[in-house]
Amino acid sequence: MINLASDLDGTIYKGNELIKGVEETYKLLIKKKVNIIFTTNNSSQSPDVLKLKLEDLLNHKIDIENIITPLKLFKFYVDPSKYKLYVYGSNNLKKFLQDSNYNLTSLEKSNAILIGRKDDLDVNEIEKIINYVKKGETIYCLNKDLTYPTENKELPGNGVVVKIIEDSIESIIKSFGKPDYFYTQYFSDSKIKVDYVVGDRVDTDINFAKKINAYSILVTSGVSNFLSEDSADLKLNSFSEIIPFII
Repeated sequence: MINLASDLDGTIYKGNELIKGVEETYKLLIKKKVNIIFTTNNSSQSPDVLKLKLEDLLNHKIDIENIITPLKLFKFYVDPSKYKLYVYGSNNLKKFLQDSNYNLTSLEKSNAILIGRKDDLDVNEIEKIINYVKKGETIYCLNKDLTYPTENKELPGNGVVVKIIEDSIESIIKSFGKPDYFYTQYFSDSKIKVDYVVGDRVDTDINFAKKINAYSILVTSGVSNFLSEDSADLKLNSFSEIIPFII
């Protein structure tokens, strides 16, 4: 069986809108026995929410085991009993972590910090986080995406806050997103062999493909890339064009 790992935002959909031709292409790949693994850096929505969203947009049942997100990897690698977490992120993120038995607390009482994404940049909160990390507090982030695509435009991603903190502390923050250590290690630990990776970002999707020795397909339906697109094995306009190259 062929295993194809596909990004979501900018590849399968933008915001709440399915990209043209994706549903037909997805169903044909499934019919041809291609196993599709959804690999996303989305950390604002839980795997359960993404499953419902995909099922609604694709009109097809989705196996939640085939949805790989930074939140899933955080649960896989970080013991809930190990930390008292302070979370910079959305209410959905905090609820997911609380439902997963993580102890969420104030910055003053925490012994670890997790950086997610908020719709609005909170400069005062970021400055307080920087001060605590400089004192030696453990810090993780869910991904380092500088932007993410919506129906109308690109918006700032997790990576904006992470970059501010990293520049201030002069250190690298460990990330649970593509293409960083935990994400690639999960595929190795879970013995998942990927043949193709499809995505719209060079810094995440194409670099992820290279790290797991998969054939990389860049689609131009999502974000504007700041790295050279020539590093991809193949460049296409959208997910709907991949059929001849897969089967």
